[in-house]
Amino acid sequence: MDRSRDDSVARADVLDLVVFGVPLRIRFVGVSPELVSTLRGLWRRSSAVPTRDVAAPEDSASDPLHLVACHDAHSLLAHGIPADGPPDPPIAVLSSDPVEAPYDLSRAITLQAIGRRRGVALMFHAVGLSGPDGATVALVAPSGTGKTTAASVLGRGLGYVTDETVVVEADHSIAPYPKPLSIITNDAVGHRKEESSADDLRLGPTPPHPRLVATVVLRRDPDVPAPELSMMPLIDGILAVIPETSALPSLPQPLARLCRALCLSGGPFLLRYAEIEDCAAEVAALTAPNVDRDDAAPAWEHVPGSVRDRPADWWGTVSWTSVLTRTTWDDAVVCDGESVILHDLIPSRLSRLGTALWVGADQPSTVADLHDRIVATIGDHPHSEGLVLDALQVLVDAEVLQIVADPEQPPVPREQAAAQPSTVAGTTLADAVLSSSDVDARHS
Repeated sequence: MDRSRDDSVARADVLDLVVFGVPLRIRFVGVSPELVSTLRGLWRRSSAVPTRDVAAPEDSASDPLHLVACHDAHSLLAHGIPADGPPDPPIAVLSSDPVEAPYDLSRAITLQAIGRRRGVALMFHAVGLSGPDGATVALVAPSGTGKTTAASVLGRGLGYVTDETVVVEADHSIAPYPKPLSIITNDAVGHRKEESSADDLRLGPTPPHPRLVATVVLRRDPDVPAPELSMMPLIDGILAVIPETSALPSLPQPLARLCRALCLSGGPFLLRYAEIEDCAAEVAALTAPNVDRDDAAPAWEHVPGSVRDRPADWWGTVSWTSVLTRTTWDDAVVCDGESVILHDLIPSRLSRLGTALWVGADQPSTVADLHDRIVATIGDHPHSEGLVLDALQVLVDAEVLQIVADPEQPPVPREQAAAQPSTVAGTTLADAVLSSSDVDARHS
């Protein structure tokens, strides 16, 4: 047997990459040499990314990721790879259309990498662009709103880190992911995307060791005459970015981890623009050091999650004689009097009144005590008692607070409480019409 020939064939059917900082080996089965060659060219930059020591979940093997790419999963039987049951390694089924197949592979690679880094890395759905020294700006935006366009336009004058997922380690270093850019080629068919390599698009070099220096929320507005870069209130930034992350709740203290990243360079930032090509100077400026900007970072307080006991009985209506305290929450941050609380893996925003009540109810407290604290911290109001009662009811309905005792009301056994109709509708936790200091608690 000519072993050198066999090794050559094996190498022709294998593509080795580094994605999200993790080695990935792709084995092609039943895929034409022409398509394999195309895919190899598209992923050239990810083949050249240096490997690095990255944290992985405790139940994750330290071995490289593996993926089998084919056109028909049943054909794998002929190659000794089972087509049924949980595939090990996972299988990426590629379209027979050579134009669509590269995008199929790109999606499969991204999903595998997200699964490996889940619970360890902070992952933004964002474009990553860097300055000459690797200082990287994450441009965050929902899918389909122009991230890839931003990468392809602004990346010509900056370093290209990724067009899809900015993977941020605990020390704010970034695992580069210079994948091919997925470009919509037919607006009438939004899911049809073609892949173009960073080299073909003449994007800047991928830095070997990028680090996050700023996070920017993109917002296209055709009525803006010139790009406007501004600092966002931290709570607004948190709620804008959370939907554009992967597996955020699986991180330890996820909101604190997110805030530390958002506040780099005095952020988070909002970039409003009409045309992305007009924004090169604003984005490039964020890659340069700026002491004054760093000093403008917002001050915030972290309230780590805590498990709270639930009483055997249940009270659903807040009265002046109720005793309330917090329910279990996963994580929380407070800034400028407002807060975001992660509970049951759902983020909720509390405005000034809601935050003051939640903070004050760390230990079981009567409504009268909570009312007096609110008056002392926020100020008196001719209808303060009614406002506090209404706000507490909103927080109880949202299961952010719970009633643990009420001598004037008979309780309902906990098993019957689940059958009680909820006042929470859809994704909105509170729409009560109170005052400007009303609780505004919403899912994100």
